[in-house]
Amino acid sequence: MSTVLDIPAQEAHVVRVFSVVEEAGAPLEDAAVLEALGTEGKLRSEEIELFDLTDLQDMSLSAYLTEGHGIAEADLKDMRGQLDGLKGRVLILPSRAFQGQAMKMRVGGALRLVGRFEEDVTPVSFDPLPAGGAHGTVAGTGAPSETPRGMRRAALALVALLIAVAVLVLVLMGGS
Repeated sequence: MSTVLDIPAQEAHVVRVFSVVEEAGAPLEDAAVLEALGTEGKLRSEEIELFDLTDLQDMSLSAYLTEGHGIAEADLKDMRGQLDGLKGRVLILPSRAFQGQAMKMRVGGALRLVGRFEEDVTPVSFDPLPAGGAHGTVAGTGAPSETPRGMRRAALALVALLIAVAVLVLVLMGGS
């Protein structure tokens, strides 16, 4: 039996958590777990997390979702016991993996949907700039300036050096 999920186009800030159903002593290959997602389109696999919960060491899965994915603790409170009671591997599927595409998923028996959570995203606000910070006009650059005095001196010194070398070469050639 499979679970059918319809992912809308442009879905954003949603995280789905799946438990990987494996027989003891017979772990599934990562490719088989990803195939069990049953997507009709291409996912960005680099956005998908598949890991053993022991990799979190002393951190609980609910704490990982809060700290690593920005899920509000209030959104996890009813699921905390179930999330933190999971064993084995989990698959975390953020909406970024769908690349903004609408997609149908027929989740296979190797995966069990544990929950769907929304990232706690602070709305962007565009406050006005501080007073005076962006007022006025940009001054033009004006007419091109003359060559700086230091550049003229360097050019004259180079010409004098070349003349001195030429005179030295003539003197040495004339003396032999």
